[in-house]
Amino acid sequence: CPGTSGCPDPGVLRHLGALLRLSTTGAFAISGAAEQSFNVSLWPEDSVVEHGGSIWLNCSHTCRDPSARGGLETSLTKAQNKSGPGWMAQELVDIQEWVSAPQCYFNCYGNVTCAVAHITTYRPPEWVVLEPLPEMELGQVYNLTCRVLNVAPVTHLSVTLRQGGRTLHTETFQNHTGTGPDDVTVTHEIIPQRRDHGQEVTCHTALDLRLQGQFFQNSPAVELRVFDLPEEPQLLTSLYIEVGTRAPARCRVAGVFPSAGEARFTLSFGGESLNFTVATSGDTATAQGEVWSQFPGQRELNCTVTMGPVSRSAGQSVRIYRFPQPVLQIDQPQALVNRNVSVTCSAPASQPPGTTLQLRDSERTLASGPQPRLQLTLTTHKGDNGRQFTCEGNLTLGSHSLVKNMSAQLIVLCEKPRLEGGSCGTRTRTWGCYWPQPTQHQLWCATETRGLSPPGDAAPRRAGTGQIRAFRRSEGVPGISLSPSDGCFNPSHTSLILLSVPDQPTLDESGCPSHRTWLEGTLQQLACEADGNPTPEVSCSKDSQVYGTSGVQNVTRGHAGIYRCSAANAHGTAGRNVTIHVECEGRDHSRWGAEGPTELGSPMTGAGGFRARLWVGGAAGLFHGCDQWALVLCLPDKPTMDESSCPSTQAWLKGTLHTLACEADGIPVPRVPCTKEGAADEFGGERNVSRNDSGTYHCTATNRLGSMSRRVTVQVEYRPIILLLAVSPSDTVPRGTNFNISCRAEGSPAPAYRWTVPPAPNVHCSADNSTVSVAGADRHNRGIYICRVSNAHGQHLGQVRIQPHLRVPAPPPDHRLIIAALIAGAAVLLLGGTAGLVYYLKSTACRKGEYNVQDAESSSKATCLGPDSAGEAGATKHSQGPAGK
Repeated sequence: CPGTSGCPDPGVLRHLGALLRLSTTGAFAISGAAEQSFNVSLWPEDSVVEHGGSIWLNCSHTCRDPSARGGLETSLTKAQNKSGPGWMAQELVDIQEWVSAPQCYFNCYGNVTCAVAHITTYRPPEWVVLEPLPEMELGQVYNLTCRVLNVAPVTHLSVTLRQGGRTLHTETFQNHTGTGPDDVTVTHEIIPQRRDHGQEVTCHTALDLRLQGQFFQNSPAVELRVFDLPEEPQLLTSLYIEVGTRAPARCRVAGVFPSAGEARFTLSFGGESLNFTVATSGDTATAQGEVWSQFPGQRELNCTVTMGPVSRSAGQSVRIYRFPQPVLQIDQPQALVNRNVSVTCSAPASQPPGTTLQLRDSERTLASGPQPRLQLTLTTHKGDNGRQFTCEGNLTLGSHSLVKNMSAQLIVLCEKPRLEGGSCGTRTRTWGCYWPQPTQHQLWCATETRGLSPPGDAAPRRAGTGQIRAFRRSEGVPGISLSPSDGCFNPSHTSLILLSVPDQPTLDESGCPSHRTWLEGTLQQLACEADGNPTPEVSCSKDSQVYGTSGVQNVTRGHAGIYRCSAANAHGTAGRNVTIHVECEGRDHSRWGAEGPTELGSPMTGAGGFRARLWVGGAAGLFHGCDQWALVLCLPDKPTMDESSCPSTQAWLKGTLHTLACEADGIPVPRVPCTKEGAADEFGGERNVSRNDSGTYHCTATNRLGSMSRRVTVQVEYRPIILLLAVSPSDTVPRGTNFNISCRAEGSPAPAYRWTVPPAPNVHCSADNSTVSVAGADRHNRGIYICRVSNAHGQHLGQVRIQPHLRVPAPPPDHRLIIAALIAGAAVLLLGGTAGLVYYLKSTACRKGEYNVQDAESSSKATCLGPDSAGEAGATKHSQGPAGK
């Protein structure tokens, strides 16, 4: 079959045909029909079979020789076969070679003709992984990386990255070398925009197998999360703050994307974190706190705003200053006329220094200058009475001017006051006085030893006896009128009436309450106060036993009862009953019967969700001794949940049974359904946990009085799996070169990496132990490298073998040797007939390929593989052994 791939050389076939004709002239009487040509066909010529699958090949010929014989030469495993006139069919099973070229041959009148079929084995991707994307900053460049693992043939593969319904990138691999399964990585750069936020990116793979159609496999979707902070934060606070004073501090940022509510703030003042609240409006978020310091100096206010991977910061310097209030002192605030008076204006040291002082009255500035003090001496005149002085301190900070002041008034007194009008009575002593303003004033008398209160105080409490009567301010005093004199005022000469009036005791509700409630176990005092002159003595008793009114006692049930409290002095007595109620701690009871209460094990639930308990405690008016019982009803209440009843973070293990259960308090008892974000159905009952159960859930407790929601984050953990184990730059390692072995795995929690490698001093591991590096490879680095990944839930391992690969091309065949071999073979044919042909095919023609033991033993016919039938595609040849595998 000249020109047919995989068949013997045409010159060899011609010599073989001539020898066969010579031999048949004398021995087999082969007719001249041996010169006829014929065709051999093999169907299907091109086929695609899944790795480990099977196929039927149909081989037919056009030879008219009914004794024409042939066969199918292949290194694949044969099973059933069928045959008929001019055809044969062979089933090939458990196909493991990635590329193979079975050959069908027939011998017609000494002419051998071949046909070759091509079988490609495929394997769908074992895993399609789209690497997780980080939170992305608007306008930055990021890589989308999709890994397709263990797929064949790669030349038939296409990988498409899509965002929503839009195709981002498609990549094919027609130029890929190698026929076996391989891992493919596709990377595409994206620059996220605001419109991309929330969209999903997927990796779609298609394996085009022509007649068999296409196999599709997609990766789980990855959501794009895009964040933007286009503006720097703005700090709003005072540039100058006084020591010990709190001032508001605001940090505002605008243009936040995607939501101002997701902005995260950090506020610090002087290196210490501040408490703050955050308010949002549209795309603007504002954090507000308070700043203060008890020490002067320069402090830094810093604000950092974070949105996903984006952070913006702003800082502002704040001056903390100390500025004490100035002090105004008049050495004689009440001075007689024509006396020298000193007025001093002073200021304690400020921080920073630089306070200036002013001393002035209501008309002009009297003195000014820097701290620490200003002093003025003056001689008093009648016109100075009531003169107002002010000491003002001024501190300049940058463009700010701070002012504090203190004022005082000077009183000028008369030398000889006089009394106009009558007296309050014959038994009193009266001094006259002058008021500074020309208005009439009322003179009144008091019955207490404290004497006369000046105008503006409370009215006298009690009337006097005999001819002396106390007047209220609203009443006039006949015959007594005090009028202004020469304009000076002397408060020390105010009219004062000293009077002491005896009085019997009185006990009222304000000084001695008649009803009191005490709690058992607390400290209480039985105190009663009485009015009277002289001050009365007060004592209380119960059941003829006297209780002190000044000491504190630990309350017991025995203190409950009615006490008699009495007040006495030289002029009489007064009495009052005081009732003490003692309340006790509560205890649950189930019923209230004649024999007494019985303890209740749990709350009683009634109609409408009400829950009731019986508590120790007296009914109204029956608290004495805590020997009564009352029923307390728990009113309906809206739901409440906290971290203990509904944890906000939960970790589940893949493959275990879990239910998302949250409990809530409330009356009636609330129902608490939970729903995953983006899902419509309720997460109900117990289910087998998968990785898809990771996410955020919203659990809402509801009863007829309201509802409350909690956000629950579920993280599904799972054992690790190795996604990639690769040698770079190549698995063929010449001596002295460097190479790396990278191991990539995923798992939750994140897996730890551990290697088992041939012992050698030039082997090093990366910081995270995921990569082994060898510098200057030599024979010590030959062997198996095992990557083992593990976490709390299990482990997974993979291995690669590093060894030298020597590829020596076979020398071209020497035709002279072949011709000599053919002559020798023909001689053998004369002696052995068909056996000689079999020997020839085995020893000569088949040296270019491999010998199929199964076929030779079963059919006594030789089959062969061409020298490149599998080698051209890089497949590794191997003998199948006695079982034909």
